[in-house]
Amino acid sequence: MTLSTINSIAAAQLAIYVPLFLISILLAYRHGFRRNAGWLYIVIFSLTRVVASSLQLSTASMKSPPSVGLVVATQVFYSVGVSTLVLALLNLLGRVLESANAAATNTLFKSQHQRLAQFVVFVGLVLGIVGGSMLGGKIEDVMSGKTAQVSTPWESKAGLGLILAGFVAAALGAIACALQFGSVRHEKGERRLLWTLVAVLPFMLVRIVFSCLGTFGSDAKFRSFGRSSSYPWLFLGMAVIMEIIVVVLLEAVGLTLKKKEKKGGTHAAGLSVRRRCTKSSVGCRSDCQE
Repeated sequence: MTLSTINSIAAAQLAIYVPLFLISILLAYRHGFRRNAGWLYIVIFSLTRVVASSLQLSTASMKSPPSVGLVVATQVFYSVGVSTLVLALLNLLGRVLESANAAATNTLFKSQHQRLAQFVVFVGLVLGIVGGSMLGGKIEDVMSGKTAQVSTPWESKAGLGLILAGFVAAALGAIACALQFGSVRHEKGERRLLWTLVAVLPFMLVRIVFSCLGTFGSDAKFRSFGRSSSYPWLFLGMAVIMEIIVVVLLEAVGLTLKKKEKKGGTHAAGLSVRRRCTKSSVGCRSDCQE
């Protein structure tokens, strides 16, 4: 069985994202599965790529054209992945902000800005899913030859616009922290994390531009259902490779980070020392007071 170009790309994605998915689980286990740890979103993103590429490969064994539902499901998983990757950037930026706040630094980009950007991206994620499901009927008309053009639902446009706004917030936050680099602690690797976040911004920008060209534009080269021979190569260069670079860089720095202490951990440790000193000898109490 000969694979088409797009199916060959899906096979390569599957081979790459399975180990990346396993590494993301390891990182989430090490640093915590909390959403604000950021690594949970890397897990979700890697999973969406495994599922999307598997769905795409399933069309290779079909003699007849794939069902509209399968095509729509594949595209929804691809679109959802972009929002989760932006959420990962925002949450990892949160760790850098906590480090700066611990140093009593008045950062230009606040934690409140980060949380607001997260909410905006969440809304964009929901709108993107709704828009993707509404696109199903229009894609069916294209596949049946009834029409050559598909108008993108406003939900998809609004959702991508909010995701773009969230990415801009993440970029501004990373740049603002970089300008105040001295305020970021380096004991647990936050400075390495900051520079990694700055480094992945151009790749994420290219990825989001690709989505914008397909959503807001009408050029068939940027649409999976546009039947353009150029689409697979543009998809590979502007989407697939960009995402892989971002995930590899984030996971690489994640493996070097030390586990973040729980809030109040230092205070609890101090109380424990004082209790032990109280129960011990007079000499120990005098040492503690010193």
